[in-house]
Amino acid sequence: MQENGAQNTGRYGVPDDTRYPIGVQSFEKLRREGYIYVDKTMYIPMLLRNSYYFMARPRRFGKSLFLSMLEAYFKGKKDLFEGLAISNTETDWIEYPVVRIDFAKMRGSDADSLIKSLCANLDMVASSYGITPEKFPLWERSGEPGDMLDLLITLLKRVTGRDVVILIDEYDKGLIETIHDCGQLKESTDLLRPFFSVLKSQDENIKFAFLTGVSRFRNTTIFSGANNLKDISMDSRFASMMGITDSELTSNFKAGIAHVAAKNDLDSGKAVEVLRAKYDGYRFTKADEYVYNPFSLLNALDSGELEHYWVMSGTSKILVEYLRKSKFDIDDLTSRIVSGEELSSPYSGENPLSLFFQTGYLTIGEVLNNNYYRLKIPNSEVQTALVNLLIPEYVEPGKQHELREWQHMIADSIEQGNVDQMMQTLRTVLSSIPYHEVDTKLQEKHLHLCIYIIFMMLGINTRCEVASAAGRVDMVATTPWRVYLLEFKIDGNAEDALRQIDDKGYAIAWEADKRKVVKIGVNFSSALRTIDSWAYTREN
Repeated sequence: MQENGAQNTGRYGVPDDTRYPIGVQSFEKLRREGYIYVDKTMYIPMLLRNSYYFMARPRRFGKSLFLSMLEAYFKGKKDLFEGLAISNTETDWIEYPVVRIDFAKMRGSDADSLIKSLCANLDMVASSYGITPEKFPLWERSGEPGDMLDLLITLLKRVTGRDVVILIDEYDKGLIETIHDCGQLKESTDLLRPFFSVLKSQDENIKFAFLTGVSRFRNTTIFSGANNLKDISMDSRFASMMGITDSELTSNFKAGIAHVAAKNDLDSGKAVEVLRAKYDGYRFTKADEYVYNPFSLLNALDSGELEHYWVMSGTSKILVEYLRKSKFDIDDLTSRIVSGEELSSPYSGENPLSLFFQTGYLTIGEVLNNNYYRLKIPNSEVQTALVNLLIPEYVEPGKQHELREWQHMIADSIEQGNVDQMMQTLRTVLSSIPYHEVDTKLQEKHLHLCIYIIFMMLGINTRCEVASAAGRVDMVATTPWRVYLLEFKIDGNAEDALRQIDDKGYAIAWEADKRKVVKIGVNFSSALRTIDSWAYTREN
């Protein structure tokens, strides 16, 4: 569904009546009240080839809306799907009984609260189909959730004469909240195991089941009784089932793009580039398909402001805890090779990469042979969020206020292409970093790490050791307007570092790029413990 026409033009030349479904999780409400909807119904026939599914995606990625869409489909609400892809293939529109459970709406994270919430949810579903203790004496409003679900499925099949659809959203909410409390985590896991085992024991009465969550606890004993779930989290066929692709952005949100362009003094092409750098870049499978974070993108299109919406909606402090307990440096997050099995595994203090991947702070950057990957930070919004979480790990508390001022100066110089101001400020920042927090031995990689952290703080797309045909340039930092190539030396010569960029042909990969390319050679003094000289080429 595309945006409404521009009959009511607002201040920035976009429709005043355009409705973006920010926070809307009801498919029926979205369709009846005229919100924009990016059609994902073409995935329904693909899903119907099997019966049991699990998908993990980061928060705010449209999992709840997708389940709501499935609920409307299985309840046979044909009118809600007019004009959508599924209306071209579906002819029967059979109504099935649906059990929809949203763990995100349940209060409390302890086992007792979970039991009460689950039982109340199941009773509400039962009542909606006329299943009450008065009519069905076997039905009770309290007890073990697994027993209640088992009985409910049996009774729904008896009442309706059709198999039951099970839709469970954010199954892991309570588990994530108790992840640092082993006792409470085990208690919740022991409670949920028999509940989910019903998905297998009631197979003959279940038409379809779909579970979503952020984490991959499903590979643990919590699902030992429901091992019939097909995990499609990293299945290439469903790479863009949740999230918004680049083509979906440009075909569905022309007025929103115009809004962003007008408010930020950009043309529409540049507005898309900025949106892409800010909110795109998520890759969950081997397929070369990327998606935008829909929550951030819709907020930006609605307001025209390029803010950090996903970050402001809440961040996970367990990221810092796991990184602190592990032996990882921040640059290790994007340099180490990780297997597909590790990415699909539950969180581990020894290897936090699965945690960062599953929560959306890292995504697939490079697919290697034999199911191995190298990860990357998806976009500048996440990059800023990640580093802001980690700043206290690298910067002394008393220096954090000054750091904000330095960040503003560096950001301004990068935007303007003022290399001298950028390097002078970097020299000041580097001289203030306590090197005992990094390593007592001064090596070139520490210079990379420090500048990498600083650029990340600014939300600039930054990569270290970027391969080219003739070798690896030390660092590449890109903005929508410029590409910065940086080569470092320790107690050497900045001119030699700059010359190496040309001699090795590091800039060849960007010759066809429309952005201006800036080549910078940097020398770091081990005596001064900061930058002592730099040399650079003028922009092309």
